[in-house]
Amino acid sequence: MNTGNKELFYQRCREYFGDRADELISLLNERSRSAFFLNEKKASKQEILDIVDFKYEEDPLADKSFSCGSEGIGRSKAYELGLIYPQDIESSLPASYAAYKDVRLAIDLCAAPGGKSINALNRMSDDALLICNDVSYKRASILGSNLERLGLSNVIVTSLDPKHFLKDLAGVFDLVILDVPCSGEGMIRKYPEILDDYSISNILSLSKIQSSLLDTAHELLNNEGQLLYSTCTYAFEEDEDQIRNFLERHEDMELIKLPYLDNSSKLEGTLKLSPLNGTEGQFMALLRKKGNKTHLNIRYRKTAKNDLVTAFIKDELDIDDYYLYSSAEHYYLSFIPLPDIKTNVLSQGIYLGSIKGKRFEPSHSLYRSNILKGKYRHVHELNDKEYEDYISGKELKAELEDAYYLLTYKGMSIGHGRCSKGIIKNKYPKGLRRVV
Repeated sequence: MNTGNKELFYQRCREYFGDRADELISLLNERSRSAFFLNEKKASKQEILDIVDFKYEEDPLADKSFSCGSEGIGRSKAYELGLIYPQDIESSLPASYAAYKDVRLAIDLCAAPGGKSINALNRMSDDALLICNDVSYKRASILGSNLERLGLSNVIVTSLDPKHFLKDLAGVFDLVILDVPCSGEGMIRKYPEILDDYSISNILSLSKIQSSLLDTAHELLNNEGQLLYSTCTYAFEEDEDQIRNFLERHEDMELIKLPYLDNSSKLEGTLKLSPLNGTEGQFMALLRKKGNKTHLNIRYRKTAKNDLVTAFIKDELDIDDYYLYSSAEHYYLSFIPLPDIKTNVLSQGIYLGSIKGKRFEPSHSLYRSNILKGKYRHVHELNDKEYEDYISGKELKAELEDAYYLLTYKGMSIGHGRCSKGIIKNKYPKGLRRVV
C-alpha cells in the first residue's frame, strides 16, 4: 500500500468527518459484513427466507435487505434459484428512495454488475421497462447473466456510451439511475488496493466525467422524472459539490430530501453513509425535473415473424398477446413494446432461443423468467437429489411425455430439460453447473 496515498486519504477524512475522523479511521480496521436483498419478483419474502440456509438478520437501514457473515452466499440454493442478490446494505439503499408508481420507462446508465438495476426492477411494475446500460461490453455481459439468474425480463441490456441515447430517447425517461464511476474512498475497508491509485488528480478527473454524465441524465429525463445519483466515495468534488453545481446548471431540477438524518453529508437533503453508520461508504441524492410530464413519441422496434418459433410458443407456453423480436437467428419475447435501439444490444425482453437448422432450441433464460410463472405447459418438480443432480449437469429419469419441461425445486424455477423416452436431457448451462 502506498503510504503517501494512505496519509492523503486520512487527511481528506478529517475534512469530511471532522472530529469523528479518527473514529472512522479506526473502524477501517474492522471486517465488513456481507449482505443480500430479496428478489420478490420470484417469490414472497417468507418463501425466500424458508430456503435461505445460512444465518442472517434483517437490516434496519434498507427494506428487503439482510446482513450476514456468510462468505458462501453465491454457493447457496437461494442464490442458484435466483431468490437473493448479494449487495452491501448501503448499495441497496438508493433504489429504495425513488417513487416507482408512475415509472414506465427507466434507464440505468452505468448499470453493471446490476445491483441497483435489480433492486429497482423489484420495485417496478411488470408493464414498466428498464434499459440497463454499461459502456463496458464485458461488464454488461455480467449484468445480463445476473438478470437472467433472477428471472427479470422487462429489461433491455445495452453497452453504449450514455450520450448515444440522446439521439432517439431524449426527454422520455421517468427515472434515470446514475451510479457513477468514482474514486471509491468508501470501499477502502473492503478493497484497500484502491489506495494504490488514490490521488487528487484522479478525483478531479472523475468529477468531470460525473458532471458530463449528470448533464446527459438531465437531457434524458422527462418532466416530473426522477434522477437517482450515487457514488461510493466521500469526496466533496464527487458528492455534495457535484450536486450543487448540477443544480446551478439546471434550474429546472430540484432536490428531493431523503428521509435519513444520521449521516455525514454537508448538503441538506442528500445522504452520505460510512462505517460510522455500520456500512461502507455511499453518497446518494434524489432529484426531480420540474414541469408537467410530456408524452413523446418513441420509435419502437419492428416485430418479427417465424412459423417455427410461433409453433414452439403455442406448444410450450400458455400466452396469447406478446411481441416477438429477432436478431439474426435469435428470438426474443416481450409483453410490452421495446424501443428501437439499433446497436450494441445484448438482450431484450425474454430471450426465447435460436433457430438451429430446422429446429428451435429454447434458452435457459426462457425457463428462468418470473413473468412467465404459471404459463409453462410442461412442469416437473425436482426432489432434493434430483436438484443436486440437475445443477451438476446429470441427466434425470422421469416417466413423462416427450417435451421440454420447466424444472422447479420447492416451486422455484431452476432451468429446463428435454424429456425423451423417460430421460430428461440436462439443459442447465455448463458454466453454471456445480462441480461435485
